Amino acid sequence: MNVKHCIFLVICSVFLLLTGCVTRTITVRTNPSNASVYIDDKLVGESPVSVPFTYYGTRKITIEKKDADGKLTCERKVALEKIKTPLYEVFPLDFFSEIIWPFNIIDDHILIYDLTETKQLSRKEHQKIVLENAQELKQKVDAPDF
Repeated sequence: MNVKHCIFLVICSVFLLLTGCVTRTITVRTNPSNASVYIDDKLVGESPVSVPFTYYGTRKITIEKKDADGKLTCERKVALEKIKTPLYEVFPLDFFSEIIWPFNIIDDHILIYDLTETKQLSRKEHQKIVLENAQELKQKVDAPDF
């Protein structure tokens, strides 16, 4: 082997060792914290939570906070969040950011949600609402179709 081949091999191995990487994460924070977080209907943990992802696009984020008895203490929040593709991840630039660029790129999308507490109803108020809903449904069933 001559010197040119050795230098070429050393340069190639340095490039292979210094290959780039993009770390993609979605971080969900809530106020109050310790709410259950679902991304695309899969439980990922309690807030604050960070989850790695591979593909960009729209994600369904569901958040709910329950007490020890399993009752909702805050209103359930469902949001469709568009995770936009950054410019360096668009073809053909993604080749350089994923393979050539020698440093790690961190792409963290932080989503913050404020939860509103549910008002606690007394047993009589809850029964009244249930009866009103039942009456409304009965009227819809008994109504003639036009």
